[in-house]
Amino acid sequence: MNKAIEVSALNPRQRNTLREQLLKALQNIPTDGSTNNWSDVYVPVSHLQALHPDRMVVEGMRGSGKSFWTGVLVNSDLRRELGNQLLGIDLKAALASITYSHAIALDINTATRTFPSISELPQLLALPGVTPETIWSVAILQLFPVDPLLEMPVSTDTYNLWHAPIAWAGKNPGRVARALDVLDQRLASANEIALVVFDALDRVSHDLTEVSSITAGLLRVMLNLRFAKGLRLKAFIREDVLAQAGASVVDASKLLNNKVKLQWTQADLYGLAFYRIAQHSSSFRTQFERIVKVAWKLNAGRYQCDAADEPATQKLLWRALVGDYMGKAATNGHSYPYIYNHLSDGLGRVAPRIFLTALHAAIDSASKQYSEKPYVIHHEAIKDGVRKASTARVTELHEEYQWIDPALQCIKDQQKTVPIDSSDLETIWLKNNAAVLQTIESMRDKALIPWRSGASNSEKVDHLRTTLEQIGIIKSRLKVGGERIELPDIYRLAYKIGRHGGISTKKKS
Repeated sequence: MNKAIEVSALNPRQRNTLREQLLKALQNIPTDGSTNNWSDVYVPVSHLQALHPDRMVVEGMRGSGKSFWTGVLVNSDLRRELGNQLLGIDLKAALASITYSHAIALDINTATRTFPSISELPQLLALPGVTPETIWSVAILQLFPVDPLLEMPVSTDTYNLWHAPIAWAGKNPGRVARALDVLDQRLASANEIALVVFDALDRVSHDLTEVSSITAGLLRVMLNLRFAKGLRLKAFIREDVLAQAGASVVDASKLLNNKVKLQWTQADLYGLAFYRIAQHSSSFRTQFERIVKVAWKLNAGRYQCDAADEPATQKLLWRALVGDYMGKAATNGHSYPYIYNHLSDGLGRVAPRIFLTALHAAIDSASKQYSEKPYVIHHEAIKDGVRKASTARVTELHEEYQWIDPALQCIKDQQKTVPIDSSDLETIWLKNNAAVLQTIESMRDKALIPWRSGASNSEKVDHLRTTLEQIGIIKSRLKVGGERIELPDIYRLAYKIGRHGGISTKKKS
């Protein structure tokens, strides 16, 4: 690399100033749909189709941005700003055509207002004639002024909003189905489009089978309304939930063949990081221009630079901040792909919040332990960032997959390393009268267990392994002598499970 353009040419005071600004810029990481600030919205090119109202199903892993984009799409100000970007004529027109937008997001803050609570659902589903489709239909109808001719009762009981309309709907399925068509026609006749976005469907129950059943009900409603003109439905769904729900819906392929996957490439993640930093750090913008010879421009209240999304530019900047290698030579690994590779799950994916967490932790470590080193971010600090991100990712997943802890912690408890023979892992799960499986089963009332109630141990092992692979926690490889199970660093480090040749689970002192 040309030494003249390296950030390492900065003096210690300048490096520390830049580190401080980088830390401040990455301090707050909005990815949960809570932002009202247009400068927080970074749009990867790969996500454009996920934002299109015509793409009714969007699949994404935990932390991929499902709730963030739900929040953007139902915020009229952010949606308008989004439509002003260079998105392509079709998407710009589709976003501009939306008159109203509503979210049925089953998170803790909004669920009881837009959908029955987790404690109410079993009672409502037990009412005569009531199915998951019934409940979704009523939830959609109640987002709009109810047509008096429909005669669906509206509950006046603040403590029981759902019983009356859903009980009535169970007895009048034909009228409910027709009501959705009438609503669509009424909107279309007025040249209006209402977008209803569904999110956090996995919060609907603690039982994965029940979550899948209720999600399947939504898919059936969406199938029936896929040709609607005025009433547009769009759902962001977690991958494991969609896999089970879709399998039980006749003609689901008519929806799922057109689904979009929320994924972040390496360039997307660096682009996000540089964009977020540029909004808050004048020192970063100055160094960026000095190194890559392109400036950030202030446009509509935020700094933008198309070059920051280009891999070649990203590599140039990152090598200036970190150095070419993760040590003295290429055998230690190249710095640009290193962080992405070690944050990737078993399916090769990285969540944006985790990527930004790793960068923040790396810069923090560089400030505290490696401030006198020549580069802004020392390569050992990057490893510290990966360790911190691993812990953050496992904590994040614990909210929705509590059963992962006993499924993986047992590897450490048995003093095993990875990769591990698949037969050895299954033996550990079945050891001591299937103690691991029993521990997971005991979580049924508070977590989405990956097997049905009453499953045999053999079925439990199969479902446990399949689900772990499906959500990217583990990956299997066929080797001479049998099948081996690998545990990616993003999970391995948090559980402090050893691996020959990988990042050490212990921080360098």
